[in-house]
Amino acid sequence: MVGPWLDKPYTFRALRKTFGPLWLRCDVCRRYVPLKIGGLQDVDYRTKTFSCSRCGAAAYIAVVEPIQETGMQDYRLEEIERPERHPKAVDRLTGRRRGATVDHSGGKLPGRKLVGRR
Repeated sequence: MVGPWLDKPYTFRALRKTFGPLWLRCDVCRRYVPLKIGGLQDVDYRTKTFSCSRCGAAAYIAVVEPIQETGMQDYRLEEIERPERHPKAVDRLTGRRRGATVDHSGGKLPGRKLVGRR
């Protein structure tokens, strides 16, 4: 018989209790790390985003260690003692754009003429 669920739903504590050890993986640089949820235990996991400290791309939660999944054997375990946020990740999370390469001035593609329906 199963007793009542005592943990708050949608928290990292409930996620860890349900699935066991969790991992963060970066699909851009093909690295992963174990997720340490020390201060995140009572935080809603649906509102939290993660980023890679190496390349700044978005990182995703995995419930299975990435190298144990088919086709993901080239992922590398990257244990960093004190990871710091990558500058690209800070810009992405805060909405700032440094050196944007997209020209938003005209709204039209260069060298193209829009012809109406025929």
